[in-house]
Amino acid sequence: MADGGDEPVAGVIVAEPDLSQLLEIARIVQSAGVVASSIELRRLDEGELLTFDIMTEPTVKAPAADVREVERIHFVYREGRAFGRTAPYNVLCDREDFPRKIGHLCSGEPGCRAAPCLALGGIQPIYERAGIEAIMTRLRDFLRDAKTGTLMMDGWEPVPFGVGQKLRMGQLEPRVFQEHALANPGAGSAVGVAINFDDEERKQVSVFSQILEPHDVIKAIGHHNGNFGGERHAIPWLFVWRDPSAVERDPLFENWRSGGELLEGMKAIGVDRAFDAAVGDLLTKEVDFRCHRPPLGGRAMVVIIGVWRPAPILGAFFGYSDDPAARSLELRAFLISQDLDKNILDADSRIETIVGDYPPRPSLMRWVAGADPLPPVALLGHGALGSAIHDNLARSGMEDVLVWDKDRIHPHNLARHSARTKDIYANKADQAKRLADALWHDEGKSAVVRDDIATADIDELKARTEGRLVIDATADELVRLRIDELSASAEATIIRTEMFHQGRLGMTFVSPPGGPTMSDMMLATIALAPDHADVSAWLNFEDRHPLGPDPLLYGFGCTSMTVHLPKHAVEQHASVACTAILGDRDEAGILLNPLDERLRPTGSRWVPMGPFTVLRPASADDWQIRVSPSAIAAMTAERVAALPAETGGYLYGSWDPTRRVITIIHASTLPPGSQATDTRLELGKAGGTLAERRLTRLTRGRIYLCGTWHSHPDGSAHMSGRDDRAMTAHAEKDAPGLRPTLMIIVAHDDIQAHLRLP
Repeated sequence: MADGGDEPVAGVIVAEPDLSQLLEIARIVQSAGVVASSIELRRLDEGELLTFDIMTEPTVKAPAADVREVERIHFVYREGRAFGRTAPYNVLCDREDFPRKIGHLCSGEPGCRAAPCLALGGIQPIYERAGIEAIMTRLRDFLRDAKTGTLMMDGWEPVPFGVGQKLRMGQLEPRVFQEHALANPGAGSAVGVAINFDDEERKQVSVFSQILEPHDVIKAIGHHNGNFGGERHAIPWLFVWRDPSAVERDPLFENWRSGGELLEGMKAIGVDRAFDAAVGDLLTKEVDFRCHRPPLGGRAMVVIIGVWRPAPILGAFFGYSDDPAARSLELRAFLISQDLDKNILDADSRIETIVGDYPPRPSLMRWVAGADPLPPVALLGHGALGSAIHDNLARSGMEDVLVWDKDRIHPHNLARHSARTKDIYANKADQAKRLADALWHDEGKSAVVRDDIATADIDELKARTEGRLVIDATADELVRLRIDELSASAEATIIRTEMFHQGRLGMTFVSPPGGPTMSDMMLATIALAPDHADVSAWLNFEDRHPLGPDPLLYGFGCTSMTVHLPKHAVEQHASVACTAILGDRDEAGILLNPLDERLRPTGSRWVPMGPFTVLRPASADDWQIRVSPSAIAAMTAERVAALPAETGGYLYGSWDPTRRVITIIHASTLPPGSQATDTRLELGKAGGTLAERRLTRLTRGRIYLCGTWHSHPDGSAHMSGRDDRAMTAHAEKDAPGLRPTLMIIVAHDDIQAHLRLP
């Protein structure tokens, strides 16, 4: 909203400005073009008035508008504004004959002085950042562009509201009206229904975008009033416009205060006859314009006026049509209010300009958030972390979400959950749907599943999540394993996020189709312990506190496992997770978010993670040997460096007999005491290298010895007779502990896993 609109008032010249005012005067005197001797500061009954002359820039060609070499300007300070401390409340040109067809003038009262539009968002924020000189610069630029006829060079800007104008908050979708007027150039008018609240608690108007036939208006008003228990909040709206060939360049909208002024304004625009005819048609359809207005009721309607401009409105304005032709229609909406015993069109009807906010919809939230559209989302888990993520995504323009959670909300959940007391004992997924529905007005899709993810049939899980971005916020190990099953059978991008170390360490795993599984990345994160102090501290803490979270005792001996953690810490982890969710999601990786002992962020870290190599042993093809990219790279590099001799080492990771998976995360270098030639290899003892010892010690038993590896300088990675004898010897040692015996052989362009089960 720009500044402008009121008449300057004569006042008394201030004899003794204070220090801040003297400094402000000095700054203005030093500003380019200001005639120092012309500056006057006057005291008004309701503020102050600064008047000065300013020289405008000369033009090479004849001026395009009557902007003179010297213009007299008024800075008006009132309504809490003070010279020397704030920006002016409004800015006015002194001349009554200042040109009005230049555009970029604020909409003042009929007959008022011209009010330059120096900033669409108001000049006080500019003043706070850069002081009075920034205002002076904008004033000089305005006068120059007005003089040269280039104010509209970048496109048409809507005529701003005048300062002091009586405004009514409201919601309206401009694109609907623009596109309707373009598609129906000769119609001239359209009607619909709005909701008007006019009491001390709420003063707002919501304009429904549905365009109705005149005979349906009375029925629609009755329907909406029925939703308010018979209260008369529904009123008609009337939209009027001219043929698109009637292009206007003048700033026609003014701060109309009465019905008489509005009708005169519509006559100047050329829509008065269409307006009269449409109102008459509504009256014949028994629309009486009655509404709830304390204390005795009254009459009201909304009128929307469209004016075709020479160029599309600037693209920075949200909510307008994507069609440039339709986008050239400037809109202004007004609320007409009248007493119950008078006619809605009487000259003394009260007029308020409606601030046409766009309804709260995902598209608006994406625009404000600067976020790209999300694909449909499947959010698994709506606890503390899940509810924070859901809230962030919903407010960032997510418009299609399936929330899956079987749990209910208990009183202690309110400490960290988005729920309220009215949600206690409700299903968490249902609460998520209520939140989304409350945010998204009449757009967006929200669905729920109240089943247990850990026991859900994998085919059902796949069917429910197909085509969706899967976000797992359950922090449940069983669910993580189900997600691994899902990733093996579906082309889905999966993101899992959880917190460890009593909320001190947040982890977010991102895996696009074909990327590593959640279990792969969990083990890869554990393997970061030697190089990442926060990971090491987490594992050390869990090693020293094996019983995990504290039990919360409540009721008659019931318990719930929990940690002592405030909501703001959860929100920090949710915010970091959302950077991955709202990012491009094409790269797999681990996003770590450590907090210090006082839960202050220390900086997130992104660790890229390529897909694991999956090997299937010929002797046990129902088992998977999953090898990390770093382990593959280490074995390959060691083989090349050792040529023509063999080399090898030990494999570290973990194995899961239930899932028939062995995951290798680290391949050691040749251990001390090894003997390696081009035909023979005898490995020294495991744990002989510093890297092995640090890895096993700092990972606190989470990563352990799982097998051996060696290279073949020539030929394939098939086992030789000597390899078979060596593996048999290892298997005899592993069998008493029911451990599998794994050997990986690396050859040129070939790598094979060989496995013997106990």
